[in-house]
Amino acid sequence: MTPPDWAVKFRRPGTELRRVNDALYKLYECSSVYDKGKKRARKITGKYLGSITEAGGFKESRKRIMEREIEGLRSGKPAEVAEPRIGEVKEYGLSGYILKEQKPCIDRLKTIFPEAWSRIVSLAYCRLRFQSPMRRVAGDFADSFLSYKIGTRGLSANTLSGFLHDLGTHRDKITEFMRSYIDPHDNIIFDGTDQLSASRCMDYPQLTKTKKGAFDTAVNIMWIFNCAKHLPVYYRLMPGSIKDVSAFKVCVEDSGMRNGVAIIDKGFQSASNIEKLDELGIKFIMSLKRSTKGLDYSIFASRTNEGADGAFLYHKRPIWWKRFEIDGHEVFLYLDEAHRSDESEDYMRRVFNPDMEGYTMENYKAKALQFGTLALMTTSGKDAEHVYLDYKTRGDVEQAIDAFKNIIEADHSYMQDEKSLEAWTFICLLALQWYYDLSERLKNAELSNKFAPMDMVRSLSRVRTVRVANKWIPAEVMKKDRQLVEAAGLDITPDSGIL
Repeated sequence: MTPPDWAVKFRRPGTELRRVNDALYKLYECSSVYDKGKKRARKITGKYLGSITEAGGFKESRKRIMEREIEGLRSGKPAEVAEPRIGEVKEYGLSGYILKEQKPCIDRLKTIFPEAWSRIVSLAYCRLRFQSPMRRVAGDFADSFLSYKIGTRGLSANTLSGFLHDLGTHRDKITEFMRSYIDPHDNIIFDGTDQLSASRCMDYPQLTKTKKGAFDTAVNIMWIFNCAKHLPVYYRLMPGSIKDVSAFKVCVEDSGMRNGVAIIDKGFQSASNIEKLDELGIKFIMSLKRSTKGLDYSIFASRTNEGADGAFLYHKRPIWWKRFEIDGHEVFLYLDEAHRSDESEDYMRRVFNPDMEGYTMENYKAKALQFGTLALMTTSGKDAEHVYLDYKTRGDVEQAIDAFKNIIEADHSYMQDEKSLEAWTFICLLALQWYYDLSERLKNAELSNKFAPMDMVRSLSRVRTVRVANKWIPAEVMKKDRQLVEAAGLDITPDSGIL
């Protein structure tokens, strides 16, 4: 049957038409080769190019569009952004923050990932704003002004699947990016967390005891937090069953640390772990369990703390301290009297609560001297006050892990191979760094007691821009959103010159 003229006009050399029904034809690439056996030319049908209808004309296949987008990304060809429609509205606040305030981050990504940076930024944006699964990234990102500036190529779910795998194979480049945020001589905080995963295609997920106290299949993530920058700067994925400090050496060398001090929680306390830290030559500050042998709490028995070696102020509260030596290591025992009072009061409430078992006056008397105390073992060579101040920065990394799990919603993963999981964790790290930058802005503006960083994300996301007369102009902004954004020192005026 001869194809109709409305279909034939789309046929060009090297292609062929195939009839599906009277209203639909499909266009394929076509070529021929000489078949020596049959002694004649043989037709070879190539890629599917698209469909043709009389009403709609030629519609290119999604796969071909995707392949062309990927070719453009790999060649470094600038994104072809469609001319915005008059009256088109896009989210601007969060996009503008990323384009302006996170420009150093974007510049690093451009240098290290010249072919992938735009998709990395797009994924991190969607992770921070929406916690988008892969199938929704393209639609969610299209709402942003960022999509107008860097394009939307390569964001379909099928494309992203291959992209994450390819990105995850470049752990060397990911590490190069992370090292750019690390001061080799700064204090760092080590901590591990678990990430639930039910994948049977990876070796990382292992049955282990999670932070919640239950046994589950999980991946272990080792984190490094930079104390000077107040940022999570490094991660390393490990099998869920690895919980000791044997991973520290690789992390230290991989991250480029030199003379920094590792600040470690009491969860890592054991004679073998301490011995291993000494063998590795890693300077550390480690909190000790209150039951550690060699700690003498009787020095704080008197009202005047006569047994103490000294005191200093922390947040306008006196902190008393005493130096010990345990197993050849320097240990400082601290007393925060305000904290002692709080712990004592809380314990006594439990004593008088009939529903609370195991809390008795006898136990209270046995534990009373330990209330409000903190013991730190250190090889840093610093004095008691600086050891205490360094350790108190641990609260930042605990908040970072909490945000990673509950705000960025990365407490579980559906990735099916190690490479994709590597890339996905890197995307989450970027989103977490932006989140923490917003958190620091709120602290500097003295607004952190009223607003959380995600309040800032939501306020920024409600700042929109409208296309009018070939330019972007600010849309109306609610008063409370404007006040919060401007108080944090952010500009919400669209600037066509950015990036």
